[in-house]
Amino acid sequence: MTDLIDNRILLIVGCTALVLAGLIGVLSAIFLARREQARRRQLLAVSEVTRDWQPTWKINALTDAWVMEHQNDDIPSNFVLRIEESRMMRDIGGGEVMEIRWRPPTKSEVREIVRRYHEAQFKAVPLDMIEFERQLNAQASDDHADADHDDQAVTERPAAAA
Repeated sequence: MTDLIDNRILLIVGCTALVLAGLIGVLSAIFLARREQARRRQLLAVSEVTRDWQPTWKINALTDAWVMEHQNDDIPSNFVLRIEESRMMRDIGGGEVMEIRWRPPTKSEVREIVRRYHEAQFKAVPLDMIEFERQLNAQASDDHADADHDDQAVTERPAAAA
């Protein structure tokens, strides 16, 4: 009977010691993690932002690596649009450093990119159209000698005529 009590007491004391050792280990890990986090926060405060993130309007399309590395350009894939941003930071020596990052665009930025693309397509006049308009202007100046016409002028065409 005394052996049974001694074994139970030994078991209880051993389990209690294991639980206490585990608690001490967890508490010390939490304490060290908080101290490390506080040290990192202090190190980040060294550089100051002189100009916050602003888009540079450089865009990039990204997709799977195997599509980008393939020789054929006609492989269908889902592309992701990215926009470049930059900000100015003052480093520890007092000089300014530009940081660059790529991020996904917002809905309004996608609209602006598409609007600018369509404007550029509308303003692009094909070379044969320029030559044709020069010939028309030359004929008009021959017909009307007293009228002022610029032979080099290119008028913008409405979207339906282009």
